[in-house]
Amino acid sequence: MFVFSLISLAVSSATAPGQSSPVPYTAQVYQAPVVRPFEPPSNFGRVTEEGDGGGDTRLRVITAPVSVEAYRRSYEHAPSRADNAYDAGVDNAERTMDARMGPLDGRWRLKDGEGRTLMTLSLMDQGESKPLEGAYRTAGAEAEVGPLTAAERSAGLLVLDLYGGRLALRASGEGWSGTLVQDGRERAVTLVR
Repeated sequence: MFVFSLISLAVSSATAPGQSSPVPYTAQVYQAPVVRPFEPPSNFGRVTEEGDGGGDTRLRVITAPVSVEAYRRSYEHAPSRADNAYDAGVDNAERTMDARMGPLDGRWRLKDGEGRTLMTLSLMDQGESKPLEGAYRTAGAEAEVGPLTAAERSAGLLVLDLYGGRLALRASGEGWSGTLVQDGRERAVTLVR
């Protein structure tokens, strides 16, 4: 009976004294990815590879330097079916995740009118329904690093707020072009991959 009461106490909604309901959190809670990179089959590791059934699969211990002329075929063993299946699973998971991401996802360079890189931006675009997130790193000896404090986007318009600055960009041929307002100074910039 005591164990049952402890379980029911743990399962019941936890609220602070004097509070009628739990406080809702606004931050996005971490969720595990839907697609796992590799899920081995039930017979994984128990299948004998074709051609490998009769020999010793372990390598000899190297006791002295080996010259290039001592190799007869390849420098490495050919990958097994399990290695190939794992690599294919990882590649497939990466392609699937990339397909779900929006067009702004990835790393970008912000350049001035003379083509010099002012900063790099790393953006996470999970599609139109979710907010655009990211961080920046300024170029130069004293590089600043910080998060984007706000991001607004609409059809062909992108506004990114940085610490101490604001980027207002419009879609152009190669990427985005517009202005960077920082420390009261405005300059023309382009955002490219």
